Amino acid sequence: MKPLWPKSLFGQLMLLVALALFVAQAINFAMLVRAGERLRFAEAAGPVIARVVTVAERLEAGEPVRPQRFRRRGFVRVDDRSAVRTESHLRAFAYEQRLTSALEADGFSPREVEVGRVDTTRIVPPRRFERRFDRRRSPETLRVSVQLQDGRWINSWMRIRPGGIGALVSIIAQTVILYGVLLFVLFLFARRVSRPLRSLTGAVRDFSDGADAAPVPAEGPRDVAGLIEAFNAMRVRIAAMLGEKDHMLGAIGHDLRTPLAALRIHAENVPDEVERRRMVETIADMTETLDDILSLARLGRPNAESEPLDLTALVDSAIEDFRDVGAPVELEESERLVVDGRANLLKRAIRNLIDNAVRYGDSATVRLRRSDAAAIIEVDDKGPGIDEAALESVFEPFARLEGSRNRERGGSGLGLALARAIVREHGGELGLENLAGTGLRARLSLPLHGE
Repeated sequence: MKPLWPKSLFGQLMLLVALALFVAQAINFAMLVRAGERLRFAEAAGPVIARVVTVAERLEAGEPVRPQRFRRRGFVRVDDRSAVRTESHLRAFAYEQRLTSALEADGFSPREVEVGRVDTTRIVPPRRFERRFDRRRSPETLRVSVQLQDGRWINSWMRIRPGGIGALVSIIAQTVILYGVLLFVLFLFARRVSRPLRSLTGAVRDFSDGADAAPVPAEGPRDVAGLIEAFNAMRVRIAAMLGEKDHMLGAIGHDLRTPLAALRIHAENVPDEVERRRMVETIADMTETLDDILSLARLGRPNAESEPLDLTALVDSAIEDFRDVGAPVELEESERLVVDGRANLLKRAIRNLIDNAVRYGDSATVRLRRSDAAAIIEVDDKGPGIDEAALESVFEPFARLEGSRNRERGGSGLGLALARAIVREHGGELGLENLAGTGLRARLSLPLHGE
C-alpha cells in the first residue's frame, strides 16, 4: 500500500494547510452548533419564564389565576402536583438545569424545576400551542413544571424548534471559499518556488563541467535564489579543478612516457635475448597500465561528440585484431545494429571484454542481438567462472582475482573498470553472469540510435 503522505513540497504544503483548515473549521462548527442550541433554548424558555414569573406574582398578590386568561401565551395551570410526574414524562435533566439558571438570573427562585420530554403519540399538546409551529418540521415538545416556595406547581408547555441546516451550509460555504482562496494563493507561491527548483534539479541531473555551460537563472525567493547562486559558483569551481586535473594528467603522461620510451630503447640493446624480452614486456605492461589509468581518469570530460556507429562492424573490427595474433575468438552472425557513441572508446571496451575472455577463459564467443530499444553484446568464455559474491567487486579499479602481477594472468585490474565506465558514459550497462555448467558471460547493452 502506497503511503498517503505526498513527497513533493507542493503536495506536503497543500496537505498541511488542508488539515489545519479542517481542524479549525471543525472547532468553529462545534462552537456554532453550541451557540445555536443556546439560542434555540433561550427562544423557547423566554416565554415560559415570562409566564411563570407573571403567574407567581399574581399568586403572591392574591389575584385569582385562571388558565383561560393566558391562552394567548399558551396554557398555564396552577396545581398541587407536578404535571411531569403525573403524566409520566421522561425527565430532561439538562433542560432542568438550564431553566433553573435562567429563572434565577431573572430574579425568581423556584423551589424545584422539572422538565419532561413529551411523547406526542401518547399526549397531544394544546391546539393553540400546536399551531404555533411548522408541522413539516419536528420540534421537541417539553412539559415544564415549576414548584413555588409555598408548594404549589405551575405547569406549562415549552417547545424547542429543531436546529436548522443554515449553520452547516454556512460552514460548508465558508470552507469551500477558504479552500479555493488558499489553494489559489498556494498554487501561485508553489509555482514561484518550484519553477527555479526544477531548473536547478535539471541542471544538477545534466551536470556538465564544460566552460560553456550556461548558469542557472537565480529566481524565486531569496533562499532558493541563494541556493542556485551557490550551485553556479560550485560548478565554476569544479570545472576549474577538473581542468587542472586534466593538465596534471597530461603532464604525468608525458613525463612517464618519455622515460618509458627511453627504457625500451635501452632494453632493445640488451644482449641476453631472454632478459631483453622480459624487460620489453614489462615496459609494455607499464605503458598499457598508464594508458588505462589516464583513460579512466579522463572519462566524463567533454571531448569529441557522439556519432552514429555500425556496432556490428565495430565488433568485427575489434575481433580482427585478436584473429591477427591467432586468438580463438568467434563472432556469430547477427543483424546490423546502429548506436550513438565514440568509436575509439567503445572499441576499447569491447577489446577489454574479449581480452579477459581469451586470457581467463581460453576462448571467446561474441554475439550481437536486439532487445527492445537496446543493442546487446554478449561475450562468452569457457573458463571456470567467478564466484557469485565477486561478480560486482571485479569492476572496482585494480580489483584482480589473480594474486600474481604477471601480465599473462594477473593483469592491472583496470580492464573491466574502464569498460564499465565507457559503457555507462554511453548510457548503457555492463554486467557479468556465470553460465550453466562452466564459463562466464559478459553482457554489454547500449541504446540503439534514435531510440
